[in-house]
Amino acid sequence: MASSAGKRERERQKLENTKAKAERKAARQAADAQPEAGSSSRSESELIEDLGALQRAFEAGEVSLEDFGERRDRLQAEFGEL
Repeated sequence: MASSAGKRERERQKLENTKAKAERKAARQAADAQPEAGSSSRSESELIEDLGALQRAFEAGEVSLEDFGERRDRLQAEFGEL
């Protein structure tokens, strides 16, 4: 019987983690949508500073690997638009 309770608890935890991940992704997309509107006015030095800050945040464990890759790709795309 204890294994059934443990299994229910693990499934509940998985659902909570999935929900939290979806909320973080939605918040990140909403926050990232705002800078893109003004991306053409950002200078190369600002983009380099942002890339450096992103790298430091990743190394400090403040940004997940998935988030790091997405944000890095957006910054690199902005470099291409200059």
